[in-house]
Amino acid sequence: MDLMEWNDRFKLGHDKIDSDHMKLVALVNQLTDAMLKREGRQVCGKILEQLVNYFNTHFAREERLMATHHYAHIVEHKAEHADFVREILAFKSEFEAGSATLSISLLNFLREWLINHIMVSDKALVEAIKGN
Repeated sequence: MDLMEWNDRFKLGHDKIDSDHMKLVALVNQLTDAMLKREGRQVCGKILEQLVNYFNTHFAREERLMATHHYAHIVEHKAEHADFVREILAFKSEFEAGSATLSISLLNFLREWLINHIMVSDKALVEAIKGN
């Protein structure tokens, strides 16, 4: 079962950012599927690790674009990235220590954060890049 369905409303018109977002949605869906199938901590942990790593890769790419294009809201956008990374790393640490489990609330948080970030923050970024 997909928690999040990729569709055209998420396309921002920047090939690399759109490709990254598609990959992030796919990873969230893989994590959801693994959790619902009760595939175990090892399988879920590997997918969670991939998700965290890809978020970091994606954020670094966006932040390079922001710097290159002198994006006016770079500080705020980077702060959103940093806050998210702090939250997901804290969860990952708890998960690896055995004191946290995957839950629908975590998956919903990932979905809602990603949708909001794409539709608001990243949309504004791509529009600014296109305007330059």
